[in-house]
Amino acid sequence: MTEKMTFLRNYDYDVCLANGKIWTVQEALEYLAAYLANKESWYTREDAYKGFLSIRSQLFSAVKQSIDEGSLIIDEEYHKGCNGESGTGQYEINFEKSTVRPFMFINWALANNIEMPVQFEKYTDIKKRAKSGYFEGLGLKRTTIHHERCRAVAELLWSQEPEITIAEMARRGEIIQIGCEGLEYDMRTISRWLSSLKADRRPGRQRKKNASDAG
Repeated sequence: MTEKMTFLRNYDYDVCLANGKIWTVQEALEYLAAYLANKESWYTREDAYKGFLSIRSQLFSAVKQSIDEGSLIIDEEYHKGCNGESGTGQYEINFEKSTVRPFMFINWALANNIEMPVQFEKYTDIKKRAKSGYFEGLGLKRTTIHHERCRAVAELLWSQEPEITIAEMARRGEIIQIGCEGLEYDMRTISRWLSSLKADRRPGRQRKKNASDAG
């Protein structure tokens, strides 16, 4: 009987998380896909590689959906067919050039219950403790900082999309990832932080898409 093997590609995750490191989205996907592929056993090298590609493809789809929904914020976005420059048209995102901060990507994976290298989890813990210490050094509570950041992000988004309700805004990926730095707050708390910025001051209900919207 053929002995099973693990996927051969390994990464030094400590090096991947070096200070100041920013990943391309493609790199982030491959780090995670390789780790998950190595959790399985394969009969041949070809099977292992096919398994890796399948896992990476599933992660690709999940990441693309999260970027479209705003629940994963990428750092710098490039589009295919734009000659390497940031594009504004409706083009497919180029994952080989678009970048994402490790902290954002790892928090996204944690939020989606995706298993990851222990180095990734330690990295987010260290980052969160460091930020907590930074806030304390300023004599400010972390919630005070997040309160102001959320309001600043919401003000910018409302200037672009004034029809967004308070309830919708409180759930926006930009608010969670940038304003709250990936930390979870009760949506009622965030809505309360934002309420004075909205002219009608109504929490509102999440809009439902109808047939006319689709057209």
